[in-house]
Amino acid sequence: MNSFFERIKYILRKEFIQIFRDRRMRAIIFIPPIIQLVVFGYAANTDVRHVSTAVYDGDKTHVSREFVERFDATDYFDVACYLTSPDEADALMDSGKVSCVIFIESGFAQHIASGDTSEVLIVIDGTDSSIASVVLGYVNRIVADYSTSILIRNVERYRGVLDEDTPPIIYSNLEMTERVWYNEELKSRNFFIPGILGLLLSLIGVMLTSMAIVKEREIGTMEQLIVTPIRSIELIIGKLLPFVLIGYIDVVLITAIAVLWFQVPFDGSFLFLFFATAFFLLPTLGVGLFISTISRTQQEAMMSTFLYFNPALLLSGFVFPIESMPGMIRALTVINPVRYMMSVLRGVFLKGTGMAELWPDLAALFLLGVLTVGLSSIRFTKRAK
Repeated sequence: MNSFFERIKYILRKEFIQIFRDRRMRAIIFIPPIIQLVVFGYAANTDVRHVSTAVYDGDKTHVSREFVERFDATDYFDVACYLTSPDEADALMDSGKVSCVIFIESGFAQHIASGDTSEVLIVIDGTDSSIASVVLGYVNRIVADYSTSILIRNVERYRGVLDEDTPPIIYSNLEMTERVWYNEELKSRNFFIPGILGLLLSLIGVMLTSMAIVKEREIGTMEQLIVTPIRSIELIIGKLLPFVLIGYIDVVLITAIAVLWFQVPFDGSFLFLFFATAFFLLPTLGVGLFISTISRTQQEAMMSTFLYFNPALLLSGFVFPIESMPGMIRALTVINPVRYMMSVLRGVFLKGTGMAELWPDLAALFLLGVLTVGLSSIRFTKRAK
């Protein structure tokens, strides 16, 4: 047993010397993750603000202006221009200068004063369906608030003209109290940045593992290692452990930037995050080891890494909700380790959850890890022989 650990220790020492002697490798390990987190942290933001809006006011009364002011007073809409004709809207929408147009027909104020239904046409650019859905939600909320205010105002006005013998007008109002848990301000950045940590950890782990082993094969030192008394399992452990350590350093750096720079709330336990990271690194490094067994050059390893990474990203729930995917595609996500890490990271960062809630994700990561590392080790051993 002592000789087992002794041999692994010598492989580890060799790996660290080899990794940190290479200036390019040192840069790849630590600098790109930080740069990518900062860039993606600002870019990955789906909050919609300041929607450029055009207004055609055919009524031109203080009531119609009050209605438009409801939109302009928020951060969601910026009234960019007023149209003199409804036909001007087409050119503005086609050129992308505005994304929303409010049409108010003549008689708007008169209909409201008489208690009739008033119609307003609001056109939204639906090129990006996700943004259009968010904008539509803002519109519905503003129009609903305005309608409620008109209703209350009319009731109060009628109260003033009734005599004492008339029964009072009774109206009830349902007041909704909204309360959002875990991400009270509904910041999309709080949702995306923990996910970016999982993506960067996956990309770095798979790419470094695959390229490091293929590099040994390219320069011919793999054959020298194979003919030494070192057993295959010792060689695999010695090869993978440095990247486990590097993965943990990246977790510390990225978490610190997420919490201190982007002010992402961290309600969970750092110890549990490190514990869960070990479960995620197991299948990640297993995939990297597998890619090393099917690649002959570092270029092939890099291409294979990106062929793995793109589906892993799209099927992880980072951008698209897994629940809305078709059944067959949803079934594919079961074998994607990044999917489970997304759940763990968002749970630890935003919900403060731990083992009691996240053990199914950790169990799935462990099974995938055993499967990928086991299969890759068998293939690696056969190829070494």
